[in-house]
Amino acid sequence: MMLVEDSGLDAVYSGSIAESWRQQPGAPAYCTDLTREEMAGALAAADKDRLPKRRDIAVAAFLERMGDPKTNPDADFGVRVSRALFM
Repeated sequence: MMLVEDSGLDAVYSGSIAESWRQQPGAPAYCTDLTREEMAGALAAADKDRLPKRRDIAVAAFLERMGDPKTNPDADFGVRVSRALFM
């Protein structure tokens, strides 16, 4: 965690490797650009059974816009989609 902090990021202990699914695509902590204070709640709110469906919906939203120069997704789009679907 010190290495992360030294690089200028906020480190948050997210539990054991067995609990790492709480950070996977489809989970509230994944690509939602949360603050350190918000992260604990997002990790606790993760629902393992819902992750695959939420992930697949997010991928479909990105693929729909990929390659279109007018709507090609940027980082802000990714955060907005992730927050809408995962939180």
